[in-house]
Amino acid sequence: MWPLESQAHPLWLALYLLTLAIHVVLISYVAAGSAYALVQAIRKTDDPIAARVRDLLPFMLGLGITAGVAPLLFLQLLYQRRFYTANLIMGPRWGAVVPALVVGFYALYAAKATEVLRMRRLALAVGTLCFGFVAWSWTEIHLLMQTDSVWTQMYAAGERVFADAGVVVRLALWFGAMASAFAAVASWWASSDERRRLAVIGLGGRAFSVAAACALKAQGAAVAQTAHGWLYILAAALVVEAVGWAWQFRTGEERARTLVTGAGTAALLAGVVVREAPRLLLLEPPRPAAAEASGTWVFVAMVLVGVALIAWIVRTVRNAAPDPSH
Repeated sequence: MWPLESQAHPLWLALYLLTLAIHVVLISYVAAGSAYALVQAIRKTDDPIAARVRDLLPFMLGLGITAGVAPLLFLQLLYQRRFYTANLIMGPRWGAVVPALVVGFYALYAAKATEVLRMRRLALAVGTLCFGFVAWSWTEIHLLMQTDSVWTQMYAAGERVFADAGVVVRLALWFGAMASAFAAVASWWASSDERRRLAVIGLGGRAFSVAAACALKAQGAAVAQTAHGWLYILAAALVVEAVGWAWQFRTGEERARTLVTGAGTAALLAGVVVREAPRLLLLEPPRPAAAEASGTWVFVAMVLVGVALIAWIVRTVRNAAPDPSH
């Protein structure tokens, strides 16, 4: 089954998709969570979910950015010429992603620390706008990588923005999916009543993303033949997830939360495969010199060293005796 068979780079492709899925979960909590906390701050609602989200946002953003390093490296490895060309065409416009993330990071810390409602609203608004800008930028470069027919025109005109209607629709799809992922993660720290409210967000976000996907298909977006099996898995997972959301809304039970998480995970994994399938034709075969050089064993060795170091750090922290003076 694709992507583990008949591909030029099966290992890197599989690792790219897996690490991308992990990154999506974490960054979805940040983007949708910031928007949720902002809405509740504007409403001046004493919401335990929003308070919990504000406390977790800086930590989750740190995890999300760290988890984003691996898929970014695999993306550059798989689509070198196209990714770097799109980077150069967008130029400073694409480089603005980094300062946007920095500003958003500090905005989340400010929202967590301040007790002044007006300042909290301002900080959350800045953070939400920054993360929205980053999401737009990634959607834009995703499409620009595939649309090489406009590269010469954009470069000659000095244009830095890829104005394509597909960017807006794809961004809407991602926003809906991120809301659903946020609700699924937040449900694990929520009470029964809170889970019912999160079910509304989860089901509404998923319905919004499905509607955007239908609009994208109406625009002529391609679904590669190799993704058909995964498309069926995605559809089945979405149906099961919807049942789970409805169950959680009615009862608020923990079992419903587990069903939603399992189905949502399956939908996420199938979704990243379906998203990537149309780009398979853009993969270039490895150059002979690169194939001979290969760094597979070095990569595996570094993974093992990294896992061992992380395990050692976790064990050291857990075994550290608390300082009685604090």
